[in-house]
Amino acid sequence: MKLLIADDELSTRVFLRHCAAKWDYDLVEASDGLEALSMLHEADPPRIAVLDWMMPGLDGVEICSRLNAQDNGPLIYTILLTGKSDKEDVIHALDHGAHDFLSKPVHIGELQSRIAVGRRLVEAHDRLLELDRLKERFLRLAAHDLRNPLGYIITMSEMLTDRDFAEVRQDMDSHLQSIHETASAMQNLINDLLDVAAAWEGKFTVSRKPASLTEIVRQAITDRQTAAAGRQLRLMEQLSELPPVSCDPDRIQQAVDRLLANAFKLAPSESTVTVSAELEENSVRVAVADQGPSRNSRELAAFSAAAAPSAGGRDSNLSLTVVKKIIELHQGQVQAQEQAGGGSVFSFTLPLT
Repeated sequence: MKLLIADDELSTRVFLRHCAAKWDYDLVEASDGLEALSMLHEADPPRIAVLDWMMPGLDGVEICSRLNAQDNGPLIYTILLTGKSDKEDVIHALDHGAHDFLSKPVHIGELQSRIAVGRRLVEAHDRLLELDRLKERFLRLAAHDLRNPLGYIITMSEMLTDRDFAEVRQDMDSHLQSIHETASAMQNLINDLLDVAAAWEGKFTVSRKPASLTEIVRQAITDRQTAAAGRQLRLMEQLSELPPVSCDPDRIQQAVDRLLANAFKLAPSESTVTVSAELEENSVRVAVADQGPSRNSRELAAFSAAAAPSAGGRDSNLSLTVVKKIIELHQGQVQAQEQAGGGSVFSFTLPLT
């Protein structure tokens, strides 16, 4: 993290430079207030600023005041150094945006501690902003993904109840099945959104017990057969008889179901989606392979990365985020890759012990 030392006294800057060099900061210096403010307005500004109160050009309090007046921009933690010690001076500095205050002569251990506090606050602030951005992205994603199927349900239900659409009403069973599948997909999306929210709050949990992974995967396949038929997809299984694993059966079935739904999105009609489960040394691997077009490379990379909400706009996939979280809680790993002959493979592994 970048640290600014702003003081018009060279001896003070040299002393603080010598000390800060040991504290793992990227150190920059300014000899007056205008130079310091210019550095703090750079594209990549120092995130912690140690400012002398009395400097040529602009004093430290005025710099704090201007930073505090900014509507946007990163949080810059400011620490004022001064020979003033009256409580009124301290109140004046804090009222004008200073975060902390130290009297000269500065005790170097105390300064190091105050800077460390500032670093933790800046990092926490940045993390909260990132989580807020992620929340907004996921909400936009959910709204987009819910709007289209909801529009389909409304349109089809209106046509089925309108006697002027006799041709549509003749194939009512098929349309009702499509409406049911669309509504189920919306319900899954809402559940995924709630699961992501629970993960952010630390309330997403699993209840593990010995279970047959083969049977879990087979049940997930059975539950998806109707949807596959509706999409004119062949759903094939290549399942080995595996030893029991310690897992939450419902959550693992949810993970397999979401991988199947993910494969169905891009799989062309008359293509095959293959689900496999096999033993790999001290783990078991479950994979869902499709024959659809190439996936966005960022989506593949995001799924294979550490299990955390992705920050890639439309590449952020609620279902895949939930899969990652489920497997993470089972101490497993996820992976996504393109197939040589076309299509993608999304998989996860679970440890046997």
